[in-house]
Amino acid sequence: MNPSVELSVFKLIISSSIFTKAILTTLLMISVISWAIILHKYIYVSNYKKQISRFLKMLTSQNSLTFIEDGCMHFSKGTARTMPVLIIKIIKAINKGRNVHSPETIVNNAAMHEMNKLQRGMGVLAMTANVSPLIGLLGTVWGIMYSFINISQKGSASIDTVAPGIAEALITTLAGLCVAIPAMVGHNFLSGPINNCLDHIDRVSEYALSLFTKEI
Repeated sequence: MNPSVELSVFKLIISSSIFTKAILTTLLMISVISWAIILHKYIYVSNYKKQISRFLKMLTSQNSLTFIEDGCMHFSKGTARTMPVLIIKIIKAINKGRNVHSPETIVNNAAMHEMNKLQRGMGVLAMTANVSPLIGLLGTVWGIMYSFINISQKGSASIDTVAPGIAEALITTLAGLCVAIPAMVGHNFLSGPINNCLDHIDRVSEYALSLFTKEI
């Protein structure tokens, strides 16, 4: 990009109204939050997907609670540790002859807890993708209104009078889109792996309940 263009955009931001600065600051804060969520969720979901896939493979390859308990111990300290730890507790209760009340409810509650963890933050990304362009549009409307006020005060509709306000308005529109587009892409990019993890959790729950039904 031409340095003079960059400099002129910077000058427009510096000389913009307090309202426009507030809009740009708000969008910057939203952008930082959304990028933090995207990066954190990507790392977390990637690790979770690997572990829950391996755990499901282990679970379906065993036919004894003893071997399953040993396998669960291996996954009891990872990112996807909730289901293995729960299964260990229920297996120990069964082995000690204790009556496990409503194992289906217990397993389903654990699965719901895991689903909530995986989907945490996705609503913020969706809201960011929807709201940011509207915040930018608010700045656009303000910039255009400000331009018309300048025209009425100076009594002139020359390009020198109108251009600064219009350019200021377009900056907020651009900022809103720059915040919304990555949030939308990040949301869509993460949805696939998260749904894959949710499918694995459902299969783990069903398989665990089938084992408990046989043993009880």
